Amino acid sequence: MHIDRMQLKNIRTFEEVNLNLSKGIHLITGDNASGKTNFLETMHYIATTKSIQNRNDKNIISWQVMQNSILPIGKISAQIKTKKTNHEIDMMFSKPIKESIANENPTKDRLTKNFRINGITKKASEVIGTLRAIYASPNDMQFILGTPADRRKYLDILISQYNNNYLKSLQKYNRILRQRNSLLKQIRSIKKRYNELDYWDNELATTAIEINFERMTNINRLEQHAQHHYEILDKKGDLLSIKYRPSLSTDLIEQASKKISKDAFIAGIKKNRDIDLRQSTTTFGPHRDDISVHLNELPANAFGSRGQQKLITISLRLAEAYISNEVTGEQPVLLMDDILSEFDQKHREYIVEHASYAEQVFLTSPDLSNVPSSFIDKSMLFTINNGQLKKN
Repeated sequence: MHIDRMQLKNIRTFEEVNLNLSKGIHLITGDNASGKTNFLETMHYIATTKSIQNRNDKNIISWQVMQNSILPIGKISAQIKTKKTNHEIDMMFSKPIKESIANENPTKDRLTKNFRINGITKKASEVIGTLRAIYASPNDMQFILGTPADRRKYLDILISQYNNNYLKSLQKYNRILRQRNSLLKQIRSIKKRYNELDYWDNELATTAIEINFERMTNINRLEQHAQHHYEILDKKGDLLSIKYRPSLSTDLIEQASKKISKDAFIAGIKKNRDIDLRQSTTTFGPHRDDISVHLNELPANAFGSRGQQKLITISLRLAEAYISNEVTGEQPVLLMDDILSEFDQKHREYIVEHASYAEQVFLTSPDLSNVPSSFIDKSMLFTINNGQLKKN
């Protein structure tokens, strides 16, 4: 799988870009704040329809255009080639016409987003997975040091790109969760409709066990392959452990299969019902689950050195690429945002060697000093300066 062509118009720092790309390694250099991350973020947006850095979607359009244009419009177009098919993806972003004419404050307005594949209008959820991309950056440390929500998001992005049924289950679960939380607030307010909770508990359980199963399965895969990379990179014999931690009490999990049954989930959510009613929110389920990362049975966030934590995060990204290829039969596109400066020379060589297995790689760096010469020799070189991307 690779991006064959990409066009940008008024996207982030790029006024207009037209690129013919190819398989292989694309090495992009440029000063800090020159637009390297913005460029990789655009490709990640094609894959996930979401910003890497949790920016409001309105920020996808160039700030200058949003400020100065009556009808600001941005566009991302890409041709994706796989072993079997070609797809044209178009993403259009615009400010709603009524808000534009009213000249509302651009810091408060929203965007109208439209997606098309091969000229046919699609929902965002139908676009996800057309391009599969793995994005590695120094911010990956949040998987270890961040919140449970950070870790769940990391896993959801990975699975959703190659399992559309999982994405549908996740969306359905979130809709049901909002309905149940709304009911909890009403019960607390009017002291009625208590018997309706059984219905929503059952609905929540049906999708929750699907989500839990996929998350557990993929965490086991991640652990296996990340352990392999970490063992080679670390060379100290430390044991890396990555486990899914459901909010469900372990005594309710079917020990034979390590799988959460629907009955067990319903029992767990009913056990928490009084707490849910007091807090007017659902305190149990996949939206409260976590992932633990340990080295030699000690939490990596508290006892791992920064060097060890960095090795864990790159091991995870390399493991993701392997899993995506294993599941789909297609190598994902690798997006590596200024990660080599975080490692010493031996680790850099290992990382670029394994990155080279991908059909297409985009790697950014302030300059070439951190990039192994063997990688430079087989790379196509690009430079970014003030939003202008040029092939050397």
